[in-house]
Amino acid sequence: MSRSSRYQHKDRFFQLAKQSKFVARSVFKLDELNQKFRLIGKNQIVVDLGCAPGSWLQYLAEHVGRKGLVLGYDVAPVELSLGPKVQTHIVDVTELSPERVREDLQSLRQQAAPHTPPNAPPPPVDALLSDMAPKLSGIRDADQAKSVALVEFALQLSRTLIRPGQGVFVAKFFQGRDSDQLVAEVKRFYSDVKLLKPEATREGSREVFVLGRRLRPSK
Repeated sequence: MSRSSRYQHKDRFFQLAKQSKFVARSVFKLDELNQKFRLIGKNQIVVDLGCAPGSWLQYLAEHVGRKGLVLGYDVAPVELSLGPKVQTHIVDVTELSPERVREDLQSLRQQAAPHTPPNAPPPPVDALLSDMAPKLSGIRDADQAKSVALVEFALQLSRTLIRPGQGVFVAKFFQGRDSDQLVAEVKRFYSDVKLLKPEATREGSREVFVLGRRLRPSK
């Protein structure tokens, strides 16, 4: 058995995920953030970037309630049945446009509530979450820079999709020399910004999450 396999089987969050029927231990990172900051509420619309294998989708489907909607995007498929209020798309997330997301929201809303008028404008997004990670090269600075670039892409997408004065932005990245600059960039657009490391993060990992709340109105 490999070192990573031994670690995985000893990890209590891995065991908790198995017991709770979540497909990945990463769900407990989202749960901790949500418990502390009440990020996700009933009837909300949430976009999940880097959603495979789907543990965050499982969590979100439960927490947005009967009238909420959840859109997920990833280069890998999500092999879960999550009901009509959750829709996933296989796509290179960095090629997503706000227009594409709005079109997908319209499709999802029609799927979840068929009586919705087809010409009704797409609703604004309440939360945009990113658990994306780059393909690792093993070169610390290069991998960190790539993870920051993914957050910057997600941040720009959130600025268009989330209603000003409201909303939540959460994104994972690797800490490094660009961390302070990235947090400062998020502060340009969100009123309340925090840098967080959930308890469920693997020991020794450089993963952290930047949380932004209340999108500033465009000047």
